[in-house]
Amino acid sequence: MDENPENRNNARIRYKAPVMIENLKAGIIYRARMLNYSNHGLYFETDDWLRLGEEVFIGIEYSPYSDSHDTYECLRAKIMWRKKLPTSHFKYGYGVRYTIDYDKQKSRDSSLKIVEDQRKHTRRRYVQDLLFSAQNKILKGLAKNISPSGVFIETHHRLDEGRVITMVVPLKRGRTAKIKGEIIWSSPNGFGVKFISIKK
Repeated sequence: MDENPENRNNARIRYKAPVMIENLKAGIIYRARMLNYSNHGLYFETDDWLRLGEEVFIGIEYSPYSDSHDTYECLRAKIMWRKKLPTSHFKYGYGVRYTIDYDKQKSRDSSLKIVEDQRKHTRRRYVQDLLFSAQNKILKGLAKNISPSGVFIETHHRLDEGRVITMVVPLKRGRTAKIKGEIIWSSPNGFGVKFISIKK
């Protein structure tokens, strides 16, 4: 039996985009597809079973909340309902409600900005060209956001999950850091890396 206690006054807007769902307690990341959103929540589909009431982070590669649709955003949300999908490509559909008040996050130009990220290691916007080595080649990418535990790299190079890469990341005052990391998810526009070791 499907459970759907979410009563919405806000109309949802149809919007398809690949998303990554991170379980806050288990630290597990799932692949998913977002199909619609509102100011207060969104709907996504995935093959993975998630508990009602569980809090997750949702990484949206092409955020509809930004002025620029190539922006990666990470939202904290609570799973409100779940249903089985017998005719979909995915097994389950989920409705989530954001756990922060986005009406208070509007910028001066009245566009909605998601600026709060309450993960264990907060990500911050970090746009910087960088080099990384993989498959015995030196490749180029663009870091889009970073935290003490990982980074999202935008690149046209396609690399598989589980691959270990070495990055050279620019720091302040002309210094660099050599970082070894593992690709934990990938998409057509880039991949997320979890740091393994850092040498400055």
